Amino acid sequence: MHMTVISGSERRRRWSAAEREEIVLASLAPGAVIAEIARQFDVSTSLIYKWRRDVQKSTAAGCA
Repeated sequence: MHMTVISGSERRRRWSAAEREEIVLASLAPGAVIAEIARQFDVSTSLIYKWRRDVQKSTAAGCA
């Protein structure tokens, strides 16, 4: 089992826009399983769903 330990004053992880895009695109692939993508990239499933909603909102706002 893989575990990431974050120490120091900043305990939250940060993902670049490129990393988020890669994860969201992987989650949108046909047959993708969010739980597997989350394990692969060491990120929570709920965060992937949030990023996907954010992309949908920004896409919808750009089309309006």
